[in-house]
Amino acid sequence: MATKKIAKPSPGAGRTFKAFRFNQRDGKSPDLVMFHAPVGKIKQFADVAELASNSRGPQREQKEARVQAIAKFLAANDKNTIPTALVLAFADGKASFKDSPSGGAGTLSILADGTDAATIVDGQHRLFGIATYDDSIEVPVIALLKADKVERFFQFLVINNKASKVPATHTKALLANMKATALAERLRGAKMAFDVDGIKDVDLVNSDPDSPFFKTIDWTATPKANRMIQATAIESSLDYLGGLGLAELDDRDVRRSVFLVIWKTIKAVWKPLWKKDSRLVSKVGIFCLTRLIVDRIANWADSDELDIQITDLEQIEKQTRSIIGYIDSRLWTTPWAEKSAGGFDTAQGRERVLAAITQVYRNGRRDIAWYTDIDIVDKTAASK
Repeated sequence: MATKKIAKPSPGAGRTFKAFRFNQRDGKSPDLVMFHAPVGKIKQFADVAELASNSRGPQREQKEARVQAIAKFLAANDKNTIPTALVLAFADGKASFKDSPSGGAGTLSILADGTDAATIVDGQHRLFGIATYDDSIEVPVIALLKADKVERFFQFLVINNKASKVPATHTKALLANMKATALAERLRGAKMAFDVDGIKDVDLVNSDPDSPFFKTIDWTATPKANRMIQATAIESSLDYLGGLGLAELDDRDVRRSVFLVIWKTIKAVWKPLWKKDSRLVSKVGIFCLTRLIVDRIANWADSDELDIQITDLEQIEKQTRSIIGYIDSRLWTTPWAEKSAGGFDTAQGRERVLAAITQVYRNGRRDIAWYTDIDIVDKTAASK
């Protein structure tokens, strides 16, 4: 069955709807209204408000494949229907509700012009998929009246994590954008635990112009073309520093500064390897190399013979240069023997990579072939 072609209604037409209003929490929460409307009309006053590098909305990026799948579902059979309600949120002043004197359905009026009157909290793919097929099809709607930004983000996260989960990278990017609000506390009350401090650390690493990872973290708030560093690589590395039991690294700011100096130095020395799909900046590469360097520096700092302070950033840079000076950069460009299904991003795999980096470091200090006694690389390619 071919997709129907429906003429779109004119802007501003039909901006009042018969609706029912109620409040679940005795007036402590935003009023809810229930109504139904053609998807074409909803698109005139509601928008997605994606979370992106230049936006602070809550939604995920729209997947065209999902939109087309919904349109094909409707085209497959005239009996096919989608009864699930869309969830919208109106900010204060964007809509009003007038009760009926008779006690029946009241009237919801859209007060604002344009598509920013309401934010689509849940159902963006349903809305656009149905509209692709036939924008005169009506859908049920549940809407929050006078919902502030925290309420909109809270509802998005609860709905999408209690049912079909939002990708972790999107959730972290959203929380980073909302770090100065009450959102984290609301989520704790809903039994949705997130390492908010850890997310703040990653956000600072991503947003600091002096960071080697500036605007490269692979999450929604970073421009697509720049995404190459997994957020979990930063999180796990900082967690490792925090777990060393060194009092100097108990401070999150100090811990982050040490990590950034290490990687700023690595980037300066191995600039050609700083690109997408490089093993050096993979999750495994970042975590294992961080661990090797931090362990070495921590051991030296514990030595009575060496005058090294683990919070002295100039010393951290100097020692990092010394360590990676013995590591042949071909480790990161030679094919690796990833035979297991999960590659090296497993507990056992990370230990193998750490052992390999350590051995390359030792080989460099002994001035022998860098690939000697390394079991993760293709020996034929390494010896060329």
